[in-house]
Amino acid sequence: MDCRHPLVPAVAGMLLVAGARVHAGEAGTPGPLQVTGGDFPALVMVVPGDHAGGSRDAMPGCDRIRARRLDELPPGWSSRVAQVELDCEEALADDAQQALTAVTARARSHADQVHLAGLPVLEVRLMDSSRWGDHQYVVDAPYEQAAPPLRRFLETACQARALVGEMQAPCTMVDTGDGLYLATGDTTGQWIHADPDHAGQTLYVEAWAD
Repeated sequence: MDCRHPLVPAVAGMLLVAGARVHAGEAGTPGPLQVTGGDFPALVMVVPGDHAGGSRDAMPGCDRIRARRLDELPPGWSSRVAQVELDCEEALADDAQQALTAVTARARSHADQVHLAGLPVLEVRLMDSSRWGDHQYVVDAPYEQAAPPLRRFLETACQARALVGEMQAPCTMVDTGDGLYLATGDTTGQWIHADPDHAGQTLYVEAWAD
């Protein structure tokens, strides 16, 4: 699957400024948080460290990366997430030319507290390094049930962005045989496909690779 995220920062998008603190407000009407894609919450943060030995743009090591506490999550998320889990590994890239820090963060939501296209989201999964990223919303519905409303939602959002010149049409998802794909740029797009590990779940995915 070769889908790429439209924004590829020097340091993975979910890793924010060192030591940054987010106070999550819960303003608004109680009810499920409505997500739209492209709005994944930051689940980890970089703690302050000594920059003297390297570039500020370099991916920090695992010793400087930690999961956010619930009260540090972005607005709207803290009361809707049960737990944030973090795995971090340091290894060489496939070409053995670059050291990589690979981060996998997961946030399990409380029941029926996060919705995408009217469907409940069970979990947020964010996988990042300086060379690739894969961001997912795990929808609590089988692919046959979830794909039609997710497709309508994404195509409608694409058409709205095309009208104001933020992206180019066409806005029709393509059935690849493995799922549905919508190109959002020359090398970027959005995927809907069945969760290979759970027949009753569907994945909405935004990903990129160097």
